[in-house]
Amino acid sequence: MRRAVWTEAGLEVVEAEPGPLGVGWVRLRVEACGICGSDLHWWHGHLRRPLGTAPGHELAGIVVDGPAGLADVRYAVSPNVSCGSCSYCRTGRTNLCNRGGPGLGLGRDGGLAELVDAPVANLAPVPDSVDPVVASLTEPLAVAVRGVGRAQVEPDSTVLVLGGGTIGLCAALVARDRARLVAISARHPHQRAAAERLGVTVIGEDEVVSWGKEHRPDVVVESVGGVADTLDTAVRVVARGGRIALLGTFGTPRAVDLQRLMMKEVALLGSFCYGSGEREAEFGTAARLTGRWRSELRGLTTHQFPLEAVADAFATADDKTTGAIKVTITPS
Repeated sequence: MRRAVWTEAGLEVVEAEPGPLGVGWVRLRVEACGICGSDLHWWHGHLRRPLGTAPGHELAGIVVDGPAGLADVRYAVSPNVSCGSCSYCRTGRTNLCNRGGPGLGLGRDGGLAELVDAPVANLAPVPDSVDPVVASLTEPLAVAVRGVGRAQVEPDSTVLVLGGGTIGLCAALVARDRARLVAISARHPHQRAAAERLGVTVIGEDEVVSWGKEHRPDVVVESVGGVADTLDTAVRVVARGGRIALLGTFGTPRAVDLQRLMMKEVALLGSFCYGSGEREAEFGTAARLTGRWRSELRGLTTHQFPLEAVADAFATADDKTTGAIKVTITPS
């Protein structure tokens, strides 16, 4: 099989024979795999690359080897590998388990390959109407489902989403289904256009503070991360007694006005990935929602590449002048 693996120089497509299949695991033919911002951090060398492994943790495919009864169904695949027995796993908070080892595409071979192995428990069937590209968006959608859920968005809520990337747009989509008013800040024209297609209010980055002062959002969803000052901005604009859901990944510590946070009684809620148990099954919920929102999600995918063009795919995803939102690779 072919797979794209991390090397000192970047990514290289190589031929490799799949190893033996582990107990409780299945082998899938990968149909689609999205490129995430964390993949780009490795691409730039900001994070130490797991050399010799295939990246890709936003994936969907068809089972080709494993227990009977799983074939001929399209699955979204959760990349998180959990132990299944710790207190977090037993209560459905598999995202907090630290005993399962590296996730798929996150130190363990992921979806930028023709074949990938995954635990049976990580499979979430998508509706028959959902194509592979939309199915691969289950992962970022699940991040949004958990984040918006953690923020306890209610029918009369006003929600402000900071950041117009894939996670932010997915969060706006989920919040749109629950809140009275949803607004999103977006930097680039193609992000603003995508947000407008979702039917939410779109504001520029320079309008966030003024819009926030006027509307005083009950919930702010931070999806930018990086080196931005958006967390402190969220504290400034959120309503007194409001909630901030932190979905963005920050590379360095950021300054936040804690006095303001305290006096406004703001609840700051970290939200990491998603749960997969009976109590908090956000990944399965997201897989089901791909059927309902397949048109909206399809509109977030701006570029598709074959596996052989993986370098071009990463360069496109990294260059916002290309109009890229979600770049997807179709290995097979």
